Amino acid sequence: MAQRRRREYLQLLDAAKAAAEMSVDCFNRVRNPYRNESTLILMANAWELLAKAVLVQAKVSIRRGNRNETIGGEHAVMRLRQRQVLESGPTETVQQVISLRHAATHHVLPPVPEEVMHHLLFYAAKFFRQTVERQFPTHAKDMPGNFLSISFSDMTTYADKVQKAVSRVRRSPSDRQLVWLLERGIAFDGSAYLTEKQVEAKYRGKKHVMPYLQLNEFIRSSDMVRVVPVEAPKNFTADVTLRRGSARDASLPVVVHKTEVETDYPFLTKEVAERIGRSLHWTAMALKDLDMKGDGRYHQAIRASSSSSIQRYSEAAVQRLRAHLQDNPRYTPF
Repeated sequence: MAQRRRREYLQLLDAAKAAAEMSVDCFNRVRNPYRNESTLILMANAWELLAKAVLVQAKVSIRRGNRNETIGGEHAVMRLRQRQVLESGPTETVQQVISLRHAATHHVLPPVPEEVMHHLLFYAAKFFRQTVERQFPTHAKDMPGNFLSISFSDMTTYADKVQKAVSRVRRSPSDRQLVWLLERGIAFDGSAYLTEKQVEAKYRGKKHVMPYLQLNEFIRSSDMVRVVPVEAPKNFTADVTLRRGSARDASLPVVVHKTEVETDYPFLTKEVAERIGRSLHWTAMALKDLDMKGDGRYHQAIRASSSSSIQRYSEAAVQRLRAHLQDNPRYTPF
């Protein structure tokens, strides 16, 4: 008995999932002389096939012309946006991947900073998984949940590297080409890519370049990602702190701070209460009311069991409570 042929959209979906996994594999290989290019080619291919799987399942034609050819990846992804399968942020991320893929396939890819590659690969893979889970929930179960990535570099973010590339567009041909490839992906409206001259025309004669690019809004509205290897020595906790940056600088730093808990946070809540001459309940309420609980400068929670934690406080917490009581003698946290 002849085996039943798998439906077209499922064939497309299977191929898309395989391409997405191979893209991550190419990026994480220890030795891959064509690393960025192979990663982008496979991730763009994964998204083109996934978009077509969604469209075919919805009985939307993916054909064009008279030779029964199918539409390209940028058009397939744009149709997902038009059908509200994708939001603008994920669409712009994927379109940058596809734009860079075209450059890698048809000519020589300019140097792409690690931070830009990390950002595009991480979010393209994340949005890929989310789309499969939403559109084909029963087919997402066999997708790997974790990939190990090792980094020893002191890296920043996509925003930081793109801002630096933009600042060099007038004197660096490779930066100018990279900015063009990213900008044309974000600006793609379903018709045709902007040429390099059209992108240059946006900022020609202007003192500053960034405000005139759609890249500027993309950076301001997108989350950033940074790979941070954290080594936690014996008896140390590992805390990663995110701080809000300047509105003029979208490159959010990641600060890794090593803490020796019993030295840096020597006081239990009861001991803080004893030092300020208040009850345990009053002190616990005050620490919460003054936003010291949860603030790494004053507080650290140490897990004691699956359902409880030990609250420890720094000398700075004691001093701040004392100063607050001195300035506000009638203060009550209740």
